[in-house]
Amino acid sequence: MPVKAKNTTSKSKSAKQKPAKSRKNIKKTNLTKLYNHMNKLSSDAVDNEIMKRFKILIDTCEEDLPKIHIDTLISEPKAADTSVFPEGLLPYVKHFIYMVKRNKASKK
Repeated sequence: MPVKAKNTTSKSKSAKQKPAKSRKNIKKTNLTKLYNHMNKLSSDAVDNEIMKRFKILIDTCEEDLPKIHIDTLISEPKAADTSVFPEGLLPYVKHFIYMVKRNKASKK
C-alpha cells in the first residue's frame, strides 16, 4: 500500500501564532505624563537636552512605571520617594524635582 503524501497546504504552528507586539506599540502613559510635565517646566538648553534623552529612554524601555508613583511625584515632588524609581530613570526624576524647585523660586 502506498504512503500518503503530507498535506503541504496547512499552516505551520508559527504562522498561526499572533505576532509579538513591538516595543513601539506599547503605550507608556505614565512616563509620557511625567515627560509632558517636565516639558512645560523646561526653560533652557540643558533642560531641552535632558528632555531629548528622556524621550529616547521612554521609547526604548520595555515597561511603564506605576501610576501612583508618577502621580505622587507630580503632586508632591519634594515628598516623593525617589527610591521606588529604577536606577536608569533616577537622574530624570531628580531633574524634575530640581525643575519644580527652580520654577517656584523664580515665581517669588
